[in-house]
Amino acid sequence: MNKLKGFYRNNRVFVILMGVATLCMILILVVLFFYLTGQRGGNLWGNRLQGIESFPIVDTRLREIEEVISEIEIVDRASVRIVGRIVYINVFLNDGRASDAQEIAMNSLEHFSEEELSFYDLHFAFAKTEDEEESEFPIMGSMKSTNRVIRWTNF
Repeated sequence: MNKLKGFYRNNRVFVILMGVATLCMILILVVLFFYLTGQRGGNLWGNRLQGIESFPIVDTRLREIEEVISEIEIVDRASVRIVGRIVYINVFLNDGRASDAQEIAMNSLEHFSEEELSFYDLHFAFAKTEDEEESEFPIMGSMKSTNRVIRWTNF
């Protein structure tokens, strides 16, 4: 015990600084542990999917919408999928212009009920299978559940 007292008397500043540094390291490790482990819990979507059970869209309906879009003469292939509250409609065209793609999108809205349109956001993506340099494709459109207008972008 006398050796510890002697060491403390001779190195008082060093002992105090080491104590403070040890306390800071422990606090940093505790905060880091809670930060990293706290990120894993919870639902990915939070409460954004609340009420989705009231407006189910089954896979068979999605396939029917794909088939109806694929039957259009200028369409090469189409895919429809749902992620959360967003319905993604991807269409590849053999031929046509941007106005044809917009018409296809407007016609595809007929396959959704008013309740589904007021709950789900819709995202459209149109591209050509064989795209030229000076083309207006790909074009994308989106319609929020609170709007009835599709907003278009092309790049």
